[in-house]
Amino acid sequence: MKKIVIVGGGIAGLAAAHRIQEELSNQALECTVLEAGPAFGGKIGTERIDGFVVEKGPDSFISQKPQAIELCKKLGIGDRLVGTHPTNTNTYVYTGGRLVTMPEGLSLMIPTQFMPFVLTPLFSWPGKVRMGLDLVLPGKADDSDESLASFVRRRMGREALRKMAEPMLAGIYASDPETMSIKSTFPMFFETEQKYRSLILGMLDRKRKMAGGRRSSPYTLFMTLKNGLSEMVDAVLEKSPGVTFRSGVKVAQVSRAENGWRLDLENGENLTADAVIFATPAGISASLLEKVAPRVAEGLGKIPYVSTATVTLGFRREGFEHPLNGFGFVIPRAEKRRILACTWTSSKFPHRAPEGHVMLRCFVGGAKKEALAEQDADAMLQMVKEEIRDTMGIRQEPVMSRVFHYRKSNVQYHVGHAGLIAGIEDELKAVPGVFLAGSAYTGIGIPDCIQNGGRAAEKVLEYLAGADPNQSGKLAS
Repeated sequence: MKKIVIVGGGIAGLAAAHRIQEELSNQALECTVLEAGPAFGGKIGTERIDGFVVEKGPDSFISQKPQAIELCKKLGIGDRLVGTHPTNTNTYVYTGGRLVTMPEGLSLMIPTQFMPFVLTPLFSWPGKVRMGLDLVLPGKADDSDESLASFVRRRMGREALRKMAEPMLAGIYASDPETMSIKSTFPMFFETEQKYRSLILGMLDRKRKMAGGRRSSPYTLFMTLKNGLSEMVDAVLEKSPGVTFRSGVKVAQVSRAENGWRLDLENGENLTADAVIFATPAGISASLLEKVAPRVAEGLGKIPYVSTATVTLGFRREGFEHPLNGFGFVIPRAEKRRILACTWTSSKFPHRAPEGHVMLRCFVGGAKKEALAEQDADAMLQMVKEEIRDTMGIRQEPVMSRVFHYRKSNVQYHVGHAGLIAGIEDELKAVPGVFLAGSAYTGIGIPDCIQNGGRAAEKVLEYLAGADPNQSGKLAS
């Protein structure tokens, strides 16, 4: 009987466990998942409060990466998938003290329709002309990594960086665009420039090819589950009966054993394993591996994290001062507001607020603004109410509010991140039986983590079947 221990019960660890569950009937395997916290799911967590469906962390995943949808189908909850509302799909940028609609045909930050771009008040005429120069500017001479800010300034200009890339693209990662890696965060842009020279020409060609081969999809870009993303977590636990799931169990120390690894738990127990998947944040994995794999731990310790928080507010619709006619808005740093963005949740997805009510969620913190995310809940709630009064004109008192802190929990992919991960992979070759999974490595989204965890499990299965241990420890990517 080969023993596998997965440390960390976030979605990457759960995806790894479910992949191993699929092999339990074919192989003599024993799998245990250890989660230090009281519940599984990591940042994924749903609370249901008086008819409001409140997400602690992510509220959806993108359908263009199929791993989350495929997992839902495997788990038998494909019929629970819910897309965004088909109407009022506008997204806004708060600039100059007002909400301005993003123009149609803007693919992230790249204009793909002429007239909406020309007519939009979002960009000044000099800004539009500078963005248009992407059509004639030469491509980058080499394939070295650079920051998102450097890339956007070079291709599209400073106004595109300030009004679009910084609040929208850097906002996804809660990062500083001056430090975040274009290769590791938005490789599509890097690859488009390498292939087409011009981002606009590349996006137009990609759009034509997608339209030519497109079949109607039942999925919108953003998808969720009817009663919240915790449905996915609950389904993994239910549909993995051969796996032992233990919450509230913290690993204190990892050491080598005669035929694998020993894990000493804080409660005094110890477990042995032939293979261990560390699906924990990089810093936690580093501390556990420091004595047995110091060079791996050193690399993991170089992956930074920042603090963020979310504040969800529910209101009575009667007398509500804003139409919420869209999905929400982002705020450029130059506006000097204390929130990063606001999602109009009840307008974006159905089944999120009870009849006669609306709900929205604000994002706080991230790189350069961590102190705001580390306030206590009461101070943060008061701050957010002041911010939505100033940006949206909302003066009503909420009938429901929830604050969730994520202190040093948002991974940052800095320039050179891919090289750092490659170095960690190389050092893992000397530590057979140890594997890494999670958002710290090759993608932060739910589909990325599901893919990452599943591939880590496959590497474990290959290793236990006798594959080359020098290859088996490589990161799933």
